[in-house]
Amino acid sequence: MVMPHDMQLGGSSINALDLARTVRDLGHDVWVMARQGPLSVRARAFGLPLIASPEDMRVRPSPATVRAVRAAVRRHRIDVVHAYEYWPTLEAYLGASGAAAIGSIMSMGSLPPYIPPVPLTLGYGDLYDEVRATRRHAYLLEPPIDTGHDRPDAPGLGLAEFRAAHDLPAGPPTVAVVSRLAHNMKRESVERTIDAVAALDTVVPGIRALVVGGGSAEHDLRARAERVNTELGRRAVVMTGPLDDPRAAYASADVVCGMGSSILRGMAFATPGVVVGEQGFTEPVRPETIPVFDRFGFHGVGPGLDPAADPLPELLRALFHDEKTRKGLASWSRDMVRERLGLDRLAPLLVSYYEAALAERAAPGAVRRTAAGAGTLGRLAGFKAKEAGRAARARRGRARG
Repeated sequence: MVMPHDMQLGGSSINALDLARTVRDLGHDVWVMARQGPLSVRARAFGLPLIASPEDMRVRPSPATVRAVRAAVRRHRIDVVHAYEYWPTLEAYLGASGAAAIGSIMSMGSLPPYIPPVPLTLGYGDLYDEVRATRRHAYLLEPPIDTGHDRPDAPGLGLAEFRAAHDLPAGPPTVAVVSRLAHNMKRESVERTIDAVAALDTVVPGIRALVVGGGSAEHDLRARAERVNTELGRRAVVMTGPLDDPRAAYASADVVCGMGSSILRGMAFATPGVVVGEQGFTEPVRPETIPVFDRFGFHGVGPGLDPAADPLPELLRALFHDEKTRKGLASWSRDMVRERLGLDRLAPLLVSYYEAALAERAAPGAVRRTAAGAGTLGRLAGFKAKEAGRAARARRGRARG
């Protein structure tokens, strides 16, 4: 049973469903437990049976979710509960009962103290090395990409219809960003891409930014896009809102910017990518920069950003002015994603991790594992107490202000 972080249009949850479907296609029975959301349609289209998760998540870990996991494990005779990200991993551990639990962490940063003693897959090298130093069962599992579905010659792309719907004639140089438009982590990347396109207005004639997604920062980003379009006197920034299937947007792009699974999906369309991360992080994805992404994943946190010295405009300018290099990177990008991150390669690895988790569950040592679980609950209580203290201090500060 797979427990995505949520069913919103985000990389981790799309990864969860893609892997669930591929594991099912390898001959295993797979259920998905989740709240309702836009990705519920995708899960049903995949033929994955859905088990409703409680909608009320005001308290995490959610006691109702833990009870729902326990009931589903018994009803469907689940062998492995596979959860994505922090709270679902803890809820899976608390509710798994006789099943093995495994967690997948794609988020950046060190693990919080309440992550339970279960096998973990980690999305990038530095976190894997950190966790591997303290846990016996830690595995590297980078974001999987369905390179059969995400490819420039895929049937049913609907490219002409997409261009017509959004008034996007073919021809102008296009930089695409497909992302959750969230204030946290994502906003800076989208803002900098919009600003880079504006800065290149007279240098790369007709250049435009194509921004696909929705979220908490959408209103502010639309206002920024409107200001740029007004200042330039043309439609240089096109915002489509969220799309259930963004493949036509990727297929429209000459360069893709962003981070994580999104930029990798763009590269699967034979498009050069530039990772635009947090605090000024900017790095093109090329053979010589792969060691950077081996360590940090296809994200990145920089030392801070001086907007007057943002390197992104110059990187984009160089790509658009050197067609030979851009085409070479396009071909290399597709090959790299297919060979390194294809679902057909990563799903069998994940099945082997499930098998190892089942073997660990059956091995002697239940008393030690129970003690480790008690330690997890103690660390959770300490974490909650610190969070409550921080919230109380913030309320006192607001009251004094």
